Amino acid sequence: MMHHPSTQTKKRSTRVVRNERMTALAGAVLFVLIVIELVITANLHELISVHIFVGVLLSGPLIVKMFSTGYRFFRFYTRSAVFVQKGPPNIWLRLLAPFLVIITLLVFISGFGLALVGPTHTGLFFKIHAVSVALWLPLIAVHIYAHIRKVPRLIASDWSKKSEFRVPGRARRLGINSSALVVGLIAAVVMIPVSAPWRHWRISRGLPSPLLLGIIAAVFAVLVAIPLLRNTNKE
Repeated sequence: MMHHPSTQTKKRSTRVVRNERMTALAGAVLFVLIVIELVITANLHELISVHIFVGVLLSGPLIVKMFSTGYRFFRFYTRSAVFVQKGPPNIWLRLLAPFLVIITLLVFISGFGLALVGPTHTGLFFKIHAVSVALWLPLIAVHIYAHIRKVPRLIASDWSKKSEFRVPGRARRLGINSSALVVGLIAAVVMIPVSAPWRHWRISRGLPSPLLLGIIAAVFAVLVAIPLLRNTNKE
């Protein structure tokens, strides 16, 4: 006799899919903004004000992504049946996660601190920001490599007209991510007059040292991660 999953089981399993799609959409928004920010940072000499604006704008989608990802970890480690059945992320990504979260927070907290204190009182904030950016780039590069292939599929599934791909909450997921962008945009606009002194700040032309070191480290990290993730991938 064939046993069909109960309605209650299906409802529970959709929580996993909803979480995946929320995370994918937030991740896609972040990916676009991070690429824009890196391009801007390469010309920091001329675009420091835009760099600060986009950095603050990033904060909204970043919060959604961290909460969405954190929710999956929380539900898995509190032994939620459907999240346990889904399984944990790749072991290397689980080991990477705490460092990625901590360094990401350092990048943004030090960045906000620099924007607030201005270019004449950078001190500790500048050192923390420079070091954390150089460390953050290889971590985020590995994270992006690990997920970039499945994100388009998850987003496309959320907009598919086929009934088997439909999962409740698409409007809510879109609304949360859109609201996060709006909140980030408002914060970025509010920060414009606060960070105004940075408009007169100038550095020597060329790639900033933390960015250059971070890019080199990112290439190396991805090359190391490729075989490790392939050999241990369970998803």
